[in-house]
Amino acid sequence: MFEKLNRGLKDGKSGALVIVTKSLGSTPANVGKMMMVFEDASIEGTVGGGSLERRVIEKSLDRIRTGESGLISFDLTKDLNMNCGGQVELFIKVLKSDLRLILVGGGHIAFYLSKMAKLLNYRVIIFDDREMMLTRERFDEAEKMIAGNISENLARFIFNENDFVVIATHGHVNDEDALYEVIDKTVKYIGVIGSKRKVKTMFENLIERGVNQDQIKRVHSPVGLNLGGNSPEEIALSILSEMQLVRTGSDIKHMRD
Repeated sequence: MFEKLNRGLKDGKSGALVIVTKSLGSTPANVGKMMMVFEDASIEGTVGGGSLERRVIEKSLDRIRTGESGLISFDLTKDLNMNCGGQVELFIKVLKSDLRLILVGGGHIAFYLSKMAKLLNYRVIIFDDREMMLTRERFDEAEKMIAGNISENLARFIFNENDFVVIATHGHVNDEDALYEVIDKTVKYIGVIGSKRKVKTMFENLIERGVNQDQIKRVHSPVGLNLGGNSPEEIALSILSEMQLVRTGSDIKHMRD
């Protein structure tokens, strides 16, 4: 179970570990029984099966959505209309998957974004079609570097809902093609670098390629917050700041206010 749990979290699937902590009277759940519930409702292990387990899965999915761990309890007769008449207490421990930053393009902005994002516990994955850019000397903190045709590699990559994608390749056409591959993926954030004029042209081209307006609205482009400064490291900071707002659901405000 724990091997599957670890693999699921690394693959971006959040979940909840459920442990039976108390069992009184006649119940199908013995103290110490464990079950893993993933956000897609798949499970590993059991806490007793039947109506109890179905309700525990429902409660676990609710907890995964809110991110709150805690105890739940059931009177099997009153709450579940079961005849056995026992009582069960379970602890649900929510385990959120790691955040991943997918950098499409290994240039100067990606160089600084990778280093800054690592400090905030992002797992960094970098795509580029220039193999000479993807070296451990440049990206020693990256978990994975994927060289070769960017569009083809993105099409094969498995994204998840906790992924943050930043597209900053070495050409406008490459940016557009990369965005075309990821714009329909279920991810947390998509940002694309570029001027307002470039972005307008890119969006018009994507609409001609069949992308709809709802998908376009998901994209943060021009990317980042207007913090001032035009150096690669300052641009990286503005992008990471925007990512943080999306990640926490916060609004921009001064702490003094």
